[in-house]
Amino acid sequence: MGRKRQQGFSVIELIITACILAILSSVAIAQMRDYTRRAKLSEVMMALGGCKNMIGESYTIMDSAPPAGRWGCEGVGVSYYAGAVQTSSDGVVRVPISNLDRVVDGRYIYLVPAKSDGITAMTTPDDLGKSVKNWICGSDWLPVRNALPSGCRYDTTTYSSHEFH
Repeated sequence: MGRKRQQGFSVIELIITACILAILSSVAIAQMRDYTRRAKLSEVMMALGGCKNMIGESYTIMDSAPPAGRWGCEGVGVSYYAGAVQTSSDGVVRVPISNLDRVVDGRYIYLVPAKSDGITAMTTPDDLGKSVKNWICGSDWLPVRNALPSGCRYDTTTYSSHEFH
């Protein structure tokens, strides 16, 4: 007479399965958090379009630069995830991130008017009368840069020392 084979899973097999599921879940949750952060920061970037256009047009027609905070596009937050837009005397736009998550709240996204090479910032009064060919876009905080759209991941730490209003 043959032995009856036991059916079912052992405790070890169940523990290994639970561990694998936990690891896969943690990876999925991290990816979802990053995806959500990217989507919300993209909304902030789209909301900055008005200020970007205003400064781009102003560079071509102005013969003297306005002081920081006087480019005509500053003020109230442009979206739920963006605080009040600020500008420097060179037309660098800075917007604080808010209501997103504790890692990036209070940090900034910068838009810097740039020459045609895309890496040299325009300055006032030297570049007034010329058109803004490109924009340097990024942040001075790595977790923000990693969540920004791919064309907007420059280290803008240099511009964080400008005076903004």
